[in-house]
Amino acid sequence: MSTENNCFFCNTKCEVFQTPDHHLANTYRCKYCGEYILLQKGLSEVYDIREPSDKFKIACILNERRLKKLVGIAFDNKTNKEKKICGFPLVSVGDILDEFPKKASDFLNRTLLNLSRLTAGPFDCISRDDMKENEHLLLFNQNRKTRDAFLLELAEQGFIRFNIGSSTLFILTTKFWEMVENLQKTEVGNKRAFVAMWFDKSMDDYYKNGVKKAIEDAGYVPVRIDLQNFNEKICDEIIAEIKRTKFLIADFSGMRTGVFFEAGFAKGLGREVIFTVRKEDIEGLNEHFDTRQYNHIVYDSPEDLRKKLYNRICATIV
Repeated sequence: MSTENNCFFCNTKCEVFQTPDHHLANTYRCKYCGEYILLQKGLSEVYDIREPSDKFKIACILNERRLKKLVGIAFDNKTNKEKKICGFPLVSVGDILDEFPKKASDFLNRTLLNLSRLTAGPFDCISRDDMKENEHLLLFNQNRKTRDAFLLELAEQGFIRFNIGSSTLFILTTKFWEMVENLQKTEVGNKRAFVAMWFDKSMDDYYKNGVKKAIEDAGYVPVRIDLQNFNEKICDEIIAEIKRTKFLIADFSGMRTGVFFEAGFAKGLGREVIFTVRKEDIEGLNEHFDTRQYNHIVYDSPEDLRKKLYNRICATIV
C-alpha cells in the first residue's frame, strides 16, 4: 500500500511504498525522478551525499533516465548491475553523480535532447509557465532564474524562438531539430569504445578476459590500436579513432605515457573516460597529480576487472 510522501531527491510529492519482498527498502514513484529504491535505514551511511547540490544533480539524472524510458535503479553503496531488486539494478550514488554533465557542450547537448522529449510534435509550443515545480531539471539548472537565463541563451543561438509579443511561449526551431537528429544518431548508433592501455604480453589476459569481455557484455565494441614501435608520436589513426568512439577505457598499469595523452585528449573532446589500474601499480599512479583526482577501478585479476568495469560502463555511459 502506497502513501504520499516527498521524493528524497527533488522533494516533490510522490508515492512511497514498501518494496515487495524487501522489508527494509522503499520504492519511490516520482513524476520527475521516476521509480527508484532506497533502503529505509542508514541513509547517511549507505548513500554518500556530501553536498545539498548532490541531491539536485541526482534528481536531474533520474529525470533524464525517466524521459529516456530507462529502468529505475536501486541505490546501494556499490554498483553491481548483475544484482537487482525487483528488476532494478544496484547503482551507487557516486556513479550516478558521475553522469551529471561537466562541460558546457554536455549541458547544451543533453538539454536539447531533454527538450525534444517534451513535445508531441516538432513545432508544438512550449510555455515557460507550464514548466512548473521541478521542470528546470530538464535543463540541469537548479532554479527558475538560471533556467530562464539558459533559455535566453538557447534563443540567442537559434535553438528556440519566442512567439512575437510573448516572453513565455516558445517553439523549437528547425536548427534545434537538426541538432537533435545528429545527437540522436550519436547517442543511439555509436557503440565504439576505445581502449588505451599497455599492450604488453603481461596484460594480454587482462585485456581478453577483463577489458574486452566487459565492453562486449555491456553491448559495445572495443577498439584497440597496437603500436609496436611507439616513438612518442601520436599517430593520426589514434586521434581519428578517439574522435569516432563513444567513450574511452584508460588503463594506467605500466604507466605508459601514451595512455595519459589519449585519456587527456578524450577528456578534451568531452568523451567519457573510465580509469582503471592494477592493484600493484596504484602506488606509482598516486604520484601523477593529473589522474589521481579521478575515481579509478582498482583490480587484482582479469575477472575482478571484468566485473567492476562492466558495472561502471552500465552505470556511467548514457
